[in-house]
Amino acid sequence: MLIEYPYRFENYGAVRIHETINVLEIDSTNHRGFRGVYSVTYDAIEEYAHRTAIVIPVKNEDILTLEGVISAIPHASLVILISASSRSPVDIYRQEVDLARSIHENTRRPIIVAHQRDPVWGEVLRGTPLEDMLDEDGLVRYGKGEGMLLAAILAAGLGYNYVGYIDSDNYVPGSAHEYSWIYYGGFSLNPGPYVMVRIKWPYKGKLVGGTSQLYLRRRGRVSRITNAVLNHALSIIRKIETDIISTANSGEHAMSTRLALNMKWAGGFAIESYQLVYLLESCFLGLDDGQCRFLPEGVTLYQIQSRNPHIHAERDDEHIVDMVVKSLSTIYYSRLNNEDVTKRIRSILESYNWDRPLPKPRIYDPRGIDPEKITTYVISNSMDIHFFEER
Repeated sequence: MLIEYPYRFENYGAVRIHETINVLEIDSTNHRGFRGVYSVTYDAIEEYAHRTAIVIPVKNEDILTLEGVISAIPHASLVILISASSRSPVDIYRQEVDLARSIHENTRRPIIVAHQRDPVWGEVLRGTPLEDMLDEDGLVRYGKGEGMLLAAILAAGLGYNYVGYIDSDNYVPGSAHEYSWIYYGGFSLNPGPYVMVRIKWPYKGKLVGGTSQLYLRRRGRVSRITNAVLNHALSIIRKIETDIISTANSGEHAMSTRLALNMKWAGGFAIESYQLVYLLESCFLGLDDGQCRFLPEGVTLYQIQSRNPHIHAERDDEHIVDMVVKSLSTIYYSRLNNEDVTKRIRSILESYNWDRPLPKPRIYDPRGIDPEKITTYVISNSMDIHFFEER
């Protein structure tokens, strides 16, 4: 893979955010290299694939679509399927387990399938810093952020250095494959302990008006809003206009497990924007207050634009409003907010006819947990978590 060399960046305290980097060639076999580009060699891809677990959060996804995503993940990476799918009236989770078993039997690739509402999670998290993830029934709450955090714990507990996320609703397996390579390339750029790679897709596809015609739009309906508000907040704080943030709602992103288990997480769909908000709030605004956990190295964040478009099922308006509200709430309740940002957020919400108070995100802090102990307990004691190991 050939990408632009990441020369341009902006520093926010201990957070270094690189401008969007473009993929120049998906396969750069025999490329000799020259100034201004970075060639991710096959050796580097193989090395970082072995050290990376790829997580696929799934909730009632079409099995054929899910199979395509799994098939695209490089074989050397562990796949962690973290599910919030229905158990009744049809047991969708059982179908996902059967799919993973079939793939493993044919390819011998390693796959873990776990349901985030499995009671064993409640048993092992009770009395830990993550006890707040449990609802009144003692089970982990439904939510994308909750599932992603559980998967990060599994990855770290099994000894993986990196964890990457790829959404299960991707209709183009080639996209998922390219995303994986982008993660490996980003990690090879910076072997430091605290690195994050976020995908920016060039186009997002939708079917027009129920027809078979595909329309490719440059920006997602939610990401264009969150990017603009977050950049506006940073511009006001620094008194220098910026548009550095282009991946505020990136579901496809990856990070070192050391970063994952030392940063705070938000529940539900708030997780995607909260990661950036948390890093900026603690390691930019909170740097002098001792809030940054990633010193002296700091955090490096790469935003890399893929060649493949992101084509998935079109979400209804209600889902979009929910994501806008939860994304903006992470900024609204942070130290990045100010009077001008509040006015902009309220104006956006009014355009969506939202007249209720913004819900405060649920925040979880995994520091102090033992990922190896939790992973061993979960795999050993659950009858419904399946680890298909490579043989």
